[in-house]
Amino acid sequence: MKKILICTANYYTSRYQVGVHNYARAFEKLGYEVAFISDPISPLHYIFSDKNTYCERKQISKKKGDVEGNIWFYVPESYITPQNKFILSSKYIFENWYKYCKTNFIDLLKVKGFDDVDILWVESSLYAFLLDKIKYKKSILRLADYSKGFNDSWGLFYNKEIEIANKVDRIIYTAKSLYNLYREIKNKNKMVYISNGIDLDWVEKADRNLPTEYLTILEPRVLYVGMIDHWFNLELVYNSAMKLPNYNFIFIGNSNIDLSKLKELSNVYILGPKPHSQISKFLSHSNIGIIPFKQNEFVDAINPIKIYEYAAFNLKVVSTYWEEVECLEEYFSICKDNSEFISALKSPNTQDKNKVMKWLLEQDWKKKALKAISF
Repeated sequence: MKKILICTANYYTSRYQVGVHNYARAFEKLGYEVAFISDPISPLHYIFSDKNTYCERKQISKKKGDVEGNIWFYVPESYITPQNKFILSSKYIFENWYKYCKTNFIDLLKVKGFDDVDILWVESSLYAFLLDKIKYKKSILRLADYSKGFNDSWGLFYNKEIEIANKVDRIIYTAKSLYNLYREIKNKNKMVYISNGIDLDWVEKADRNLPTEYLTILEPRVLYVGMIDHWFNLELVYNSAMKLPNYNFIFIGNSNIDLSKLKELSNVYILGPKPHSQISKFLSHSNIGIIPFKQNEFVDAINPIKIYEYAAFNLKVVSTYWEEVECLEEYFSICKDNSEFISALKSPNTQDKNKVMKWLLEQDWKKKALKAISF
């Protein structure tokens, strides 16, 4: 059986199931044995990060990983890990954290049979050292966002990403603007654009029961699923909810910004994060899916998975405009200003379901995975 080692910032059982999780499951369906390694934890994570998330990651680490089908997932635990804080952001810690793991990381990969793989897939700069520490037939870097746009990123993180990019055999980028944003990549010929996608098997098997929260939240329901951070257009959402008092706006996901203004409105429901297994219930019983992002360089580099998931559950999709979603105007409501956004929310759903479904069939993660490794 072929093997792929995936190294990423996200841990496998996270409530936020993003592109890398879908790639792991797609490769499993394609007959690969998959190792899914997330960024490490240290004792300091208990102080600075979400306690529940820390405890969940620590349990995975203590068991030396866990298994789902042919996917082995693991969270290394080190006594010290790189963070954008004081001495923890030093080059030495960035490049040597794995040497201070409670369980020898390289030895564990060998025990699990992932020290010699067909594909080394990197999405986190913290795993640059693996390019020199294990054997592999092909190496791939996937750029899923513009790393400089994250608040916890720093110069060394980006520089190491460029170092990886100049070493690997192929670079996958998910948004067209990333091609030009990563100016320091020397060989642009090995860069391949592959957008995000949809797991149609997940959609087919999805739990579509009415969530209990919706017993008191009536239609029309306007849903947002995902992280709420600096790219989220709070003013647009507030104005939309104010002008459409008969619409109920539901938000699912963690927030890193102050939402107290939204909480003042009686037609806004901030439900917080939900397990990924429950998200389909909310999608199945909503009418509109929104993507209210700001327009800036960071957002330009986003290819939003939620647009595929909204569409797969037959929601009317209403999004603000940026370069990456411009090509989707024939399928969805892509709005260039706030008034267009609010008008789109009010107008009937004229999306051609057959046309959208035909488009979705081409966005299946298995097809994306095959394209990624075809070189």
